[in-house]
Amino acid sequence: MQQNGIQNFILLLWLGLGVLGFDYTYAQEISKPKPVRVATPQRGTIEEKITYTGNLEADATIEIYANISGKLVALKVNEGDRVNKGSLLAEIDSRELRIALKQAQAGLKIAESQLSTIKATAQINVETQVKAAYASLDSARVQVEQAQALARAQVTSQFEQAAASVTAAEANLKKVLAGSRNQEVQQAKAAVSGAKAELKNAQVNFDRMQKLHEKEAISDQDLDNARAQLDGAKAQYESLVEQLSLIEEGTRQEDIIAAEAQLSQVQASLGLARAMVDTQDWKTQIALAHSQLRQAEASLLSSQKLLDIHAWEYDIAAAQAQFDQASEQVALARKRLSDATITSPIDGIVVNRDADIGDYAAAAGTPGGNPILTIVKMDVVKAVFTVSETDLSNVAVPTAVSIATGQQHLKGKIDFISPIVAPENRTVTVKAEIPNSEYRLKPGMFVEVNIDLSGPDETLLLPREAVLDIQGKVGHIFIAIDGKAQQQPVKIGLTWGESISIIEGLTDSTPVIISGHRQLTDGTEILIVK
Repeated sequence: MQQNGIQNFILLLWLGLGVLGFDYTYAQEISKPKPVRVATPQRGTIEEKITYTGNLEADATIEIYANISGKLVALKVNEGDRVNKGSLLAEIDSRELRIALKQAQAGLKIAESQLSTIKATAQINVETQVKAAYASLDSARVQVEQAQALARAQVTSQFEQAAASVTAAEANLKKVLAGSRNQEVQQAKAAVSGAKAELKNAQVNFDRMQKLHEKEAISDQDLDNARAQLDGAKAQYESLVEQLSLIEEGTRQEDIIAAEAQLSQVQASLGLARAMVDTQDWKTQIALAHSQLRQAEASLLSSQKLLDIHAWEYDIAAAQAQFDQASEQVALARKRLSDATITSPIDGIVVNRDADIGDYAAAAGTPGGNPILTIVKMDVVKAVFTVSETDLSNVAVPTAVSIATGQQHLKGKIDFISPIVAPENRTVTVKAEIPNSEYRLKPGMFVEVNIDLSGPDETLLLPREAVLDIQGKVGHIFIAIDGKAQQQPVKIGLTWGESISIIEGLTDSTPVIISGHRQLTDGTEILIVK
């Protein structure tokens, strides 16, 4: 047992000395500087091109329809003609549309005139109505006062006037029975002569006013007044001539009958007046005056309410609505007339003409609606090609491209990348816009599309292996600073073969560790070797 214990002690001692020797050797290895090779970035260019195949398509293909249905009366283009945006292409029969526009314009003028008149007079009319209502009320009050004060006297006066009229009619009958006197004949002739002079003056005045009216120097109302004066003078003259004729002829049987009838009439009036006195008719007149007063008060109240609520504003609003509606009718009629003229919406070439003059063209969206013409926009064409989803990083809007078809080589730029990946072949459709002002490229042509992936001229280049942990466009390197390795982030560009371009994080003189850097950490001591 004692011998075994001694052996165990010797074994443990040997193991301990071995461990101590290993740790010492390992520590020496760690503390030794790491040998590395260092180089500075080089200036250079990475060139890379990628080629795709595709087809050309027109920038736009437009089918031209009639805007309104109707008979084609003009077609201004043929297949192969170049047209500009706004060029006249065709015309639809527009005679009825022109008439409709004139009618709408006439309606607009009427609505405009009514609106102008209402704006100018509506408030004044309401205010005038109120003033008239006040005046009517004042008049009704006066009539009540007069009726109360004078009604009985008026009834009595009417009776007396009727009695006097009877006396005068009896006297006139006697006079008619007695015949005309020479003095009456002379008076009648003088009256005729005076009326003739008045008629002549009225005729001269009317002729003068008519000439002024033709020169628009007076209003229609002034001319109407002059005409009324002339008509009155004629009537007065003819009446007096007839009276003179009757007087000169002497008393006729019909004159006697007329005088007797007049006497009977005034006798009847006298009977009515006597009945009014007997029945105290003035009381009825007073009641009537009170009724008219109440009507005037109600009329004033009604007109005052119209004034209080600014009733004219409703009239103006209604007139404005009619004017707006008429304006819309004019705009609609003008639009329909404009639609009868068909113009090109684009610059391009007519590739199809599907109608002739005299054909009936149905508007787009209506039964039988077919295109009249087809126009292709070709001043710009599209090169359409597909890119694998793994190569999508090579394309972007607006990446420059060059295309080749036959002997033609033109430049363009990508303007569309489909947001959808085709599941059957994992590709994405890409379109590039190619200027084609001379129309040398034709839709449907097969083309090669070249994309230049070259980096900028004289960019900083490093060996590909010098950049570690690349994630997208970012990685890191180690640089040699004062005998130690220092980790440095960099932004990378293109990679071609064993070279990689550095966009940010380096200068021309930066000492980059290009060998032995994979075992380094930030701050590791290094030994630069050749």
